[in-house]
Amino acid sequence: MAAAARAENDDARRLGGGALASATSGTFAMKDSVLITPARECLRAHDVEGGGRGRRVVVARGAEQTCACASPYSQTHVVTGSADGTLSVWDVETKKTVRSYAFPCAIYDVVYPGGESGKDYAYVSASAREDGGGRVYKVSLSKGKIVEKLGKTSRPCKLVASASGAFVACVERRTMYVWGVGKDRVGVASRALRIHHTKGVTALAFSHDDEILAAGDSSGRIVMWHGFARAVRKLQSEAQGEETEVKGDALPSTTSHWHSRAVGCLHFSADGAHLFSGGEEAVLVIWTVKDGKKTYLPRLGAPLTKIVARREDPSRLALFGSDNAVRLVNVASMTVEGTIQGVRPPVLDAKSTKSADGVAYASVVAYDPRADVLAFSAAGAALQFYDYARDNHIADLAVAPRNYVNTSGEEDSPLESHVAHASFSRDGRVLVTVDRRSDQPPSVTSAIEETLKIWERLGTTDEDENADVVVPGGAFTCVAQCEIPHKGLITSVGVRPSAHSLEESMAFTAGAEGEVKIWIPNGRVSRGGEHAGWRCRSSASHPSGSAITCGAFSADGSILATAANEIVLWDPKTNAKLATLTMPKSSPDGEPENPIKAVAFSADEPLFAACDGTTLVFWNLQTLQPWRVYSAPCVDLFAHPSVAMFVAVFAPQRSSEDVEGVENAAVVVRFTGRDATPASAYACRDGAPEAVIFPPGDRSDRAAAATSLESSTPMLVITRDRQIIRVGAETNREARVRDDMDIDLKLATKTFPGGVAVVGAPANPQLKEYLADTEASVRALNLSTEDDDDVPAQERVIGGALQGVGKMPWGALFDSPSHELPPLTTLCPRFMDSMLVRQAKPDAE
Repeated sequence: MAAAARAENDDARRLGGGALASATSGTFAMKDSVLITPARECLRAHDVEGGGRGRRVVVARGAEQTCACASPYSQTHVVTGSADGTLSVWDVETKKTVRSYAFPCAIYDVVYPGGESGKDYAYVSASAREDGGGRVYKVSLSKGKIVEKLGKTSRPCKLVASASGAFVACVERRTMYVWGVGKDRVGVASRALRIHHTKGVTALAFSHDDEILAAGDSSGRIVMWHGFARAVRKLQSEAQGEETEVKGDALPSTTSHWHSRAVGCLHFSADGAHLFSGGEEAVLVIWTVKDGKKTYLPRLGAPLTKIVARREDPSRLALFGSDNAVRLVNVASMTVEGTIQGVRPPVLDAKSTKSADGVAYASVVAYDPRADVLAFSAAGAALQFYDYARDNHIADLAVAPRNYVNTSGEEDSPLESHVAHASFSRDGRVLVTVDRRSDQPPSVTSAIEETLKIWERLGTTDEDENADVVVPGGAFTCVAQCEIPHKGLITSVGVRPSAHSLEESMAFTAGAEGEVKIWIPNGRVSRGGEHAGWRCRSSASHPSGSAITCGAFSADGSILATAANEIVLWDPKTNAKLATLTMPKSSPDGEPENPIKAVAFSADEPLFAACDGTTLVFWNLQTLQPWRVYSAPCVDLFAHPSVAMFVAVFAPQRSSEDVEGVENAAVVVRFTGRDATPASAYACRDGAPEAVIFPPGDRSDRAAAATSLESSTPMLVITRDRQIIRVGAETNREARVRDDMDIDLKLATKTFPGGVAVVGAPANPQLKEYLADTEASVRALNLSTEDDDDVPAQERVIGGALQGVGKMPWGALFDSPSHELPPLTTLCPRFMDSMLVRQAKPDAE
C-alpha cells in the first residue's frame, strides 16, 4: 500500500486552499503592485491593484516555504527560507531562482534590512537539528554561508529589523534581544542588549529613527523603550568580548493600554509620528506617539496578526488576519481598499471537536454541483464558496448572521456560532444547513441551540445590469426554518439525490436521541418560484434507541441508511424498515467496540459500505451478506455519485513505516468496480482529510476510456488545514480555466436579502437561443428603405407608432413622450415571448 500511495502522490496536484501565508509572513514587491506570501511549497503573488483577485504562483520545489522578505535593492527579488534549510533569492517577475543555498538547519524567519547592515547580509532565525533550539545567524548572500552567530534561544523566534538596517531584534518569552549590526559597531562579535518585561512579549517594532523600541505583551499593554540605540552602542563599546552588560531594564519607557487581549502586531509609520497596533479585537488602533491619542479602524472581521507597509506609499498597509485574509488598508482615508481572501480556517479546532457526551463538531466541507465550487464552514455561522480551480474566494452565504465577537479562547469561553452540517442536492437546487450557537462552553451540550434551515436556489438568472458578466449560479433563499428540530444534537443530514424536480425533493436529519426525520416541500409555491416552506413528513427511531452517528441516501434515492449501534435500511417514501445490518463483533461480550463512523452506497453496483474505526465492511445489498471485510483503522468513507467507486480513509493511531514514519499520517484508498477491489492510494501526511470531493472530469481527458478508472476519475482531497489536492485526471473546471474559456471573466456575485448568487454554472441555453433569434431578426430588417411596406407588420418593433421603422427608428423612440410609447409586447414581442409564459385561451381549440 505504501508503494501505491507514493505512486499516486506523484500524480497529485495542489490546486490551492490552505494558508495564504505561512507564519503570517508577507512582503511587497514590483513597486508595491504585488504582495508575496509563502504558502506551503510555493510563493503566491497577489495583484494588489486588482484587489488581490489576480493570483500567480511561483513554485518552489522542496520543503515548505516558511518566510519571505523583499530585497531593499531590487523591486523583483525576494529572499525566502524553507523548512529544509534552503535560503533562496527569487525573481518574482520571471519566476526563477537567482541564488539558492543549503544550510544545516530549518529556517524559521529571515530579514534583509540593507542600509547600514550592508547589501550582502541577511539575518536568519533557524532551528538547530541537535536540540531543536533557536539560532540567529548573519548570512552572506554572495558567499552563501554563515558569517556570524548572533545568539541562541530556547526555540526559533521571529526577527524584526530596523528601517535603517542598524538593529535586529527577537523575543524569547519575556526577554527582548537587540543586536547592533550597523557599520559603526565595534569588534567582531555582536553583543545583544537584553530588555526584560514582566509579561510575555507578543509583538515588536522599531521606530524609523531608531529611537523607540515598542513591544506588545500578552495583557494588551504596549511599552515603548526610549534610547535603546545608545544603550546598544554603549554595550558594544564597553564589552568588546567581555562579560560586562548594560542593563536594558533601566531604559526610560512609557506604557499605553487599550487592547483587552494580547497584542498581535505593531508597526511604526514612516514619519515616526504614529504607531499601528492590532490584536484579537479585529480593530486597527492608530496611536499618536507624541500625546498617546488614539484613532480606530474597527470591524475588520478577524484578529490581526501582522502589518506590512508598502515601500512606495507607507500609508497603505497590508493587514494579515487569522481568518486567512489580507486586508489592504489606506490609513490616510481610513478605508479598506481590498481584501485578499483565502479559504477560511475551521471554526472549531481538533482539540474542541468533542463534547462531554462524545458528539463531534465536524468541520463542514461540501460541494456545490451547480456552480462547481466548494463550500466551507466559516466564522460567523457562514458558508464560504470557493473556486478550487482558480484558487479564489467567490462569495459568502450568511446562514445565521453573526458579528465577530472576541473571546478569550479559554475552556469556559462560549461556543462560537458555526455551521455544523451542510448538504447540497445532486443538481444544486436544494441546500440543507444546521447552525449551532450557545452562551455556554462547548462541553455543556444541553445548552446548545440548533436551527435547521432549508434553502432553495432560484432559477438561472439573467445578466447583471451593473456589470458585463453573466451571474449564472442562482441565489439561495431560505424557504424553511426549524428551531431545535431534534431533542438531541443533529449528527447527520442529507438530500435525496434522485429528485428530478423540487416537488420530488426530500431531505433527512438524524439526531443523537436516535431519531431520524424525513423533510419534504409543502407543495405551495411563492412568487419567487421557490416553495413556501418544507415540513417534517415522518420520523422513525432506531431499535436500540442509541445515538445515530451517520446516514446516507443511496444513489437512486430509493434507500436511506442510518447507523447507530446497528445499521438500518429504510424506504424513505414509506418509512418502512427494509433491513438491519450489524458490524462484525469485536468485543468479548459480542458487542461492537466503536460507534459506526460513516456509511456509503455505490452508484452502479448493489454494494454498501460502513466503517467503525477498526473495520471496513462491504455488503452485497442483493443478499444482505458481507462481501468484503478489512480489519484496518478506517475512519471515514466517501462514494462517487455516478461511478462505482468508494474512497476509504485509513488513519493509524501511531506512526507507520509504510508512510515514511510520519506521525498522524493517513492513507486515502480507492475501491472500484463491482468487487470493490483496492485500486490506488494517496498518502495524506497531515492526518485524515476533512473531505473527499468528486467533481466532474469527463471532458479533461478525451482518452479516459482507454485508461483505468482510478486514474481517469478526479477527486479533490481537502486536508485538515484546508488545502485542496486534486488526485487523478484534470477536472472540467480546471480544463475550462486552462483553455482560457472563462479566464478573463471577473468573479461576480449578487447579494440581496436572504441569499447570494454564486458564479460557475452554465448560463440558460434556452434563453441564449431566444436572444440570438431576436438579434438575428432585428439585423435582418431592411432599415435603409423609406417604404414601410418592406417591413412586415409583426416585425415593426422599434418606433412602430411613430411612422414605422425605416425613417427614424431610435431617435423618435427616445425623444417621444412616455404616454405615446407602444407597449412592450409591440416593441419587442419575441423578447417578451422568451421571458413570459403565455396562457392558452379557454375557448382555443
